[in-house]
Amino acid sequence: MGVDKVIKNGKVVTAEGQYPDGIAIAIHKGKIVAIAPEEYCPEGDKVIDARGKYIFPGFVDPHVHMAYPAYVPLETNTVRESQAFAAGGVTTLLHTVMVPKGFLKACKEYVTHYEQYGYVDLGLTVALLGTEGAAEIADLADYGVAGFKLLMPYRGTEMIPGFGEEINDGILYLVFEEISRLVRGGYDIHARIHCENIEVYFAIRDRYIKEGKAPRSYNEVRPKFIEIEAIHRAIFFAELTGCPLYIVHNTLKEGVEIIAEAKGRGCDVTGETCPQYLVLNEDNADIIKSKVNPPLRTAEDNKALWKGIREGVITCIGTDHAPCIRGGCPSLKVEPSIPPVWNVKCMGMSGAEWFMPVMLSEGVNKGSISLEKMVEVCATNPAKKYGLFPKKGTIAAGSDADLVIADLNKEVTVPDRPVFSYTDYCPYAGFTFKGWPILTMVRGNIVFEDGKITGEPIGKYNPSIVKTG
Repeated sequence: MGVDKVIKNGKVVTAEGQYPDGIAIAIHKGKIVAIAPEEYCPEGDKVIDARGKYIFPGFVDPHVHMAYPAYVPLETNTVRESQAFAAGGVTTLLHTVMVPKGFLKACKEYVTHYEQYGYVDLGLTVALLGTEGAAEIADLADYGVAGFKLLMPYRGTEMIPGFGEEINDGILYLVFEEISRLVRGGYDIHARIHCENIEVYFAIRDRYIKEGKAPRSYNEVRPKFIEIEAIHRAIFFAELTGCPLYIVHNTLKEGVEIIAEAKGRGCDVTGETCPQYLVLNEDNADIIKSKVNPPLRTAEDNKALWKGIREGVITCIGTDHAPCIRGGCPSLKVEPSIPPVWNVKCMGMSGAEWFMPVMLSEGVNKGSISLEKMVEVCATNPAKKYGLFPKKGTIAAGSDADLVIADLNKEVTVPDRPVFSYTDYCPYAGFTFKGWPILTMVRGNIVFEDGKITGEPIGKYNPSIVKTG
């Protein structure tokens, strides 16, 4: 009996280890049906020769902001950004739904839209910007949402206009309490938390503006202790309520230390970081194009985060992809007397297209992590945390054929503008990365090959399995 596709001659890598040479992967009807020596593998209608290359499970990005920025047509956003993820070695992205109310309705509407235009598979998380959303957590979990995000700095001028309540400790406590109640009832869900003390930032920022000064870096005006204090506070409320906690986009050495200590005393806390915090810092990045919350830190923090990954403290990597427009930002021209850093609204950072290249080049090829660790933190662990494993995040018989073939020796200098993403700048422009995806496959469908998008949108919603039995 034949199968749809066979990949042969590549080096197969999972979080558990590397298969010996001569192993082939057979794919049929979107699933991996066999992993066996080539002579025992079924015949394939299409044979892909991966000689000299590595085969990985597709990355599962747990931290994505699609539908962003709001003024970009939704169809354009979905097509361009999902293509960028395919080019970056991602086969499943978890989009964060952000609406002021009607969360379940918004999730269903987005799934309907995405399945028309998305090139990679979809999962969902939800941001709760007030107490109203707490009442919908159980229904959202039943729809397949495992993570519920609270953004501690969303207050005052940092709050999204029209989104109702500002985040405060009372909301934090009540949402944590509700998630904990549902966890005790058998749900595998958690709170996702953006940790920053915004009141202190406002005080420092306003002082700079009053004095007519621009900081040397955004890290200078939104300093590390703002994040450190908020991490301590979030963990305190999580331990008080018994709420599983997922701390997004850790940026600093102290964050690794705090999470390690909390884990050591039995706290259910997961640490995440992002590629930009592993590579970029206040000395090697443009102050405007790199403006992001929390800020880029120092080279010392870069090193500490890699160490945290190696030691199992940081267990998930996500891009926090938010494809905002920076070049020619109109606000730069509004008040020329004010330093540009204060005119540019901090709206996020693009990261989809460079996810696997950053991890291969700056992580694996420079000796910071192994190939197996890369797969663990970028594919397997996120799939497990969000109830998608073993369907996603691994190479195994019965798993979806979500696979990436990569050339670890391919070198490319990052251009000023992305190839696929709608955003108009590359945060890594000028960097030369060694190690790039050359083929991305979603459920057996090739969606990216040799620098080009292939085929049609085939993305499907994959609900998290949050309750068994």
